[in-house]
Amino acid sequence: MKFFDTKYRLFGVLNLIDLVVVLALLAGAFAVYRVLAPKPEGPKASTGSDVTFEIVCPTLKKGFVSPGQIRIGDTISKNQGKPIGTVTGVNIVPTQGEVWDQAHSKIVTFQSTVSQDVIISVKTRGQATANGVVVGDSVLRSNEPMPVSTSTFECDTSYMANMKISGQ
Repeated sequence: MKFFDTKYRLFGVLNLIDLVVVLALLAGAFAVYRVLAPKPEGPKASTGSDVTFEIVCPTLKKGFVSPGQIRIGDTISKNQGKPIGTVTGVNIVPTQGEVWDQAHSKIVTFQSTVSQDVIISVKTRGQATANGVVVGDSVLRSNEPMPVSTSTFECDTSYMANMKISGQ
């Protein structure tokens, strides 16, 4: 069986030149659609609900952070300068640890004498989504490590805890 007849029709039905023109028009239409179609938007600006949470900077060397170094009202940022909220409280506590007491077959907790945890309370406005809370162009998720900073403090290994969204 021949693919093209004497008039260059594919299987004797469709002209080859017509087929090429139709395919070119379809490719052109798809290209125009890709260029002009609305692009999916990233996270929206922080509108929505009041969000409060704590940022925990664990196991810092004792004396590394002084009580006045992080001030209430400071802006706290995530990932090199993207603001995520305002500091509403700071609590510096000894790091809690656990060891197994074999003599008594139980876990014993203790407070470290050489390291401390810095717990920073933060308030912001954001919108709850399936992926987390969107604040500005950042998505915040509980217990996910993230670097944070203020104008006088930086912590690369912090995580969020105790997130509360107003009305939820």
